Amino acid sequence: MKRGSVYSVIVMLLLSGCSSQKGFNRGEMEDAAQASHPFFSSSHLTVEQIERLKSQVHLPVKLAVAPPLISYGRGWSGRESNAWNPDETKEIQSWAAPLKKAGVVSELVILPSFLIEQCQGNDPGCTMRVSRSAAARVQADALLLINLATSVDKYANLASLFNFTIVGMWLVPGHHRDALTIAEGVMIDNRNEFLYAFARGEAEESSIRPLLYADSWSVVRPSRFRALQSFGREFIREAGQLKRK
Repeated sequence: MKRGSVYSVIVMLLLSGCSSQKGFNRGEMEDAAQASHPFFSSSHLTVEQIERLKSQVHLPVKLAVAPPLISYGRGWSGRESNAWNPDETKEIQSWAAPLKKAGVVSELVILPSFLIEQCQGNDPGCTMRVSRSAAARVQADALLLINLATSVDKYANLASLFNFTIVGMWLVPGHHRDALTIAEGVMIDNRNEFLYAFARGEAEESSIRPLLYADSWSVVRPSRFRALQSFGREFIREAGQLKRK
């Protein structure tokens, strides 16, 4: 076989390894979030009974924030995602000032993970039960539950043809990582699950890196953080109206 033919075969094989951008399956993410949402203890009540639920405390309340609920995308490169990282913790803590100013919250507490008991997969009511129990232990009046769903799209561009060289693997940006995170949450009364407020936020993050530096967590982490920021702005706006109701 001629040398030119060998090179042609190599190029064709590398091109076949280049995948196109697929985008995010929002429907699948929404379905996963719906399937894994906390099972409310009040779910057995009729519509009329739910409408008669009232707040058990007066504003401002002591608000407990549970660890994140992960419904889609649980682990990235061996990193645990079911806990608030330092940047996310700082962001959540920053919500306290505007909520206090609005007269809605007297204190905001982020529940430590060791207060949350482990749940078995066959117990749909466990997440809500253990989260409310942990909130009760810190004497919180209300509980904020936030669900995070993250999807990552991975694909390569033509620059990945240089992956067959050492220089290409280390230096040529031929690999894309796109992440989308959707954050949804509710603030409920910790005694009877009366709904105070709900909010939603989302964010996308992208990167193009050489093969040996391509890492999903590099886009998952900032997309989570920015989605949490978006959620926080909406939550502060919605919760801030409680005092005027």
